Amino acid sequence: MTSTPTPAPPRSNRMHDHAETDARHRLGHRRPGMHREAAALARVEELRAKAQDVANRLDAARDELSRLEIARRTVAEVLAGEPGGEAAGEDVAPPNGPALGVRGSLRDVRIYQRIVSVFVTALGPLRSRDVCDALGIGVEARYTEAMRSKLKRLVADGTLVEVEPGLFAHATVETAA
Repeated sequence: MTSTPTPAPPRSNRMHDHAETDARHRLGHRRPGMHREAAALARVEELRAKAQDVANRLDAARDELSRLEIARRTVAEVLAGEPGGEAAGEDVAPPNGPALGVRGSLRDVRIYQRIVSVFVTALGPLRSRDVCDALGIGVEARYTEAMRSKLKRLVADGTLVEVEPGLFAHATVETAA
């Protein structure tokens, strides 16, 4: 019995293996963990888009709420100012008329009284940021802009005067000078 030699297994060509692996990567073949990573990345992007959508809807709802609050207060002011008009709710102005700078809310009465007290004790004109600081409110833009609006209302009511743009003083101090 003569045996025929069996062919030897082919030797691995490392250069060929790397080239084949590179070709698989270029063709979209990835290692097993890469598929899970890509799926996780896609899920993160999907959730990020949903979060942005929710944030946009939240902003729109806040804007709508703000408009509705302003409308409710305006109606309450109009009804409170008309003879025989009644405004329901806790934001109704007192029967003797609104206090200084007040748009009808009891909460507003207290904040406007605190603002005026800051100007009564001040040694000179103040900016919105100074008033926020004196009241212990934050000095970020959202607070200073809201305070500026309140100060403008007090100017319209004659309680404060605007010495120069953005600089406010108590009306009695200004008229004495």
